[in-house]
Amino acid sequence: MSVSDVRQFSGSLHGLMRYYVLHLLSRKKYYGYEIIETIRDKTSGTWNISSGALYPLLKRMEKDGYIRSGSEKGKTVYEITEDGSLALSRVKDKLEALFRNWDNYRKLLEDFVGKEELARLSVTGYQHQFYLLRDTVDSLSKEEALELMNRVIYELDFQKAWLYQKVNEVNKH
Repeated sequence: MSVSDVRQFSGSLHGLMRYYVLHLLSRKKYYGYEIIETIRDKTSGTWNISSGALYPLLKRMEKDGYIRSGSEKGKTVYEITEDGSLALSRVKDKLEALFRNWDNYRKLLEDFVGKEELARLSVTGYQHQFYLLRDTVDSLSKEEALELMNRVIYELDFQKAWLYQKVNEVNKH
């Protein structure tokens, strides 16, 4: 199978599942039930993938050459293959491009849900971004963590100055 045969991430959560499984398997071998539990834990129970959904997905991924299965302690264990690693890398590149182009996609969302709703969702997004930063910083090297936190401080200072200006304008009226 060539890299060009790799299915592309469609942008849906369902389409993301196969790549999240590849991501997990890029870190270590997993039993099927461990994958189910990890997804449940990572989403705080919001996404409970059933064994009836996961195991056919694992079989398809194995047939496509992205993973291979084996037996350990009498249980089936899964691991990523080289083709799976290439597929995962391509999807991560697409996701990075998506985030780099966020402003362009934001315009579509703004038109679709309205500016007011998108602004409300942005506040929640800021909170989630902070939690992601907080959970990520400790896994980075000291230099990477400092660089990232300094970039965030700079951006927050810029946003804070703009917000204060807008608050003052509203208060004057």
